[in-house]
Amino acid sequence: MKKLDISRLCKKYGNFELDVSFSVYEKEFISVLGPSGSGKSTLLHLIAGFISPDSGKIFKDGADITDLPANKRNIGVVFQDYALFPYLNVFSNIAFGLRVKKEPSDVIKRKVYEIAERFDIADLLYKYPDYISGGEKQRVALARAMVVKPDILLMDEPLSSLDAKIREKLLKELRDFHRQFGITIMYVTHDQTEAMFLSDRIVLLNNGGVDQISTPLELYENPKTDFARRFIGKLNSITVNGKTLYIRPENVIVRNSGKFTGKIEDIIYLTGFAEIEISTEFGRVIARDFLRNVKGLKKGDAVKFDLL
Repeated sequence: MKKLDISRLCKKYGNFELDVSFSVYEKEFISVLGPSGSGKSTLLHLIAGFISPDSGKIFKDGADITDLPANKRNIGVVFQDYALFPYLNVFSNIAFGLRVKKEPSDVIKRKVYEIAERFDIADLLYKYPDYISGGEKQRVALARAMVVKPDILLMDEPLSSLDAKIREKLLKELRDFHRQFGITIMYVTHDQTEAMFLSDRIVLLNNGGVDQISTPLELYENPKTDFARRFIGKLNSITVNGKTLYIRPENVIVRNSGKFTGKIEDIIYLTGFAEIEISTEFGRVIARDFLRNVKGLKKGDAVKFDLL
């Protein structure tokens, strides 16, 4: 069932034009992925109702919400900087939307405590945002968005300012959160790792248009455009026997035997694996393998390899 339907939605800023059409389904986690300037945040602001389109339509549950004010759309938003009010404690931050809706104080208290328990932040309710961690701010922002029971949750690069370990932990929490609440989520990011980890489907934007919509695996293994091939992951583009081949580094297998030969120009060691740069008769090739499989290899070595 379609939860959100975007039909020829257009917005112009100077020489830039966003023009997109796609659907989001009930309980789906969909990421909008693309480089800076591709139109990701503009799209999110249009759906949220913060800006108006030049043309096109937005439908939610089959109803036209294109001209509906933001506060009438029942769409939650978690911003990049979380947008918590520094002068309000966590309780009041979470309660803000309920108070705007003029819910009774006893109902507000009950709902805030219930959502705080679900997000494991009940012990933070009377602290202020400046005195809690980045990961805790993320949970507070999610709790504030979810306490009003939105139909759709929009998230605008919410992990971009966090360090790697906290980010990794929160990625898993976000995936668990989606499974627990079963809400439809649209997640805007420039980070393909986040999109691949979290998403049921990915909308890849390029220059204001939809380049490809696919599952993460399909987008990685079967990119439909040159932009998708080059933007997602790393890619070897080589010509063998007159044919241009696109080979992912993990599909270049360096072993003691193989059809092809080359010389190692460089080895870059990363967490758990290494990337090996090989000069070959058909140009430079990057291979990627687990560290245990590249022990003993060094710059200048002659190697044999196969292409999967």
